[in-house]
Amino acid sequence: MLKRKGIILIIVLMVVAVCFINAGRFLVYDDVIHKSDAIIVLSGDRGERVERAAELYQKGYAKYFVISGGIVYHDVTMAQLMKEHAIQLGIPEKAIIMEDRADSTYENAYFTKKVIKSYPIHSAIVISSNYHMKRVKMIFDREFKDTGLKLFYTGAKDQYFSKTRWWSNNKSIMITITEYIKMVGYALGKNY
Repeated sequence: MLKRKGIILIIVLMVVAVCFINAGRFLVYDDVIHKSDAIIVLSGDRGERVERAAELYQKGYAKYFVISGGIVYHDVTMAQLMKEHAIQLGIPEKAIIMEDRADSTYENAYFTKKVIKSYPIHSAIVISSNYHMKRVKMIFDREFKDTGLKLFYTGAKDQYFSKTRWWSNNKSIMITITEYIKMVGYALGKNY
């Protein structure tokens, strides 16, 4: 009996260790992306997301460049700041579609769906930070499930997050823990 409990304990510890080591990898999700009608960029970073989206746009992956981000200070929106950055990177202003109400990932999906329905968009590449993509996919897949819109997902690399060594710095640790808390919250019906 004691030997059996020891074996069970070792197995449990091994499972916990594997989950711990792979916690960062689980958060990252990347599709093989295909040419689409639009690229949807979510706010919430220091510019890497817009830069990744601009790179794909310049390679001809999409006609429309959709920016989603709400108020960050007084009446300045993240979408405005992202638009300025996109234009600096060579994105034509006429290609940019603005969604400037979202304050969460759920709202990015909800309000973007409303904004793009008047455009001929049937497919889109959704871009956020690499650590954020698993939750983005959960939320966007659920919000867009009845639209017929084909979504592809790709992440922008975050300078502080390491998917293989997420425990290596304080920011990476906080990013990882926060993402798991938000994923659980979303699974329980909270809209983050």
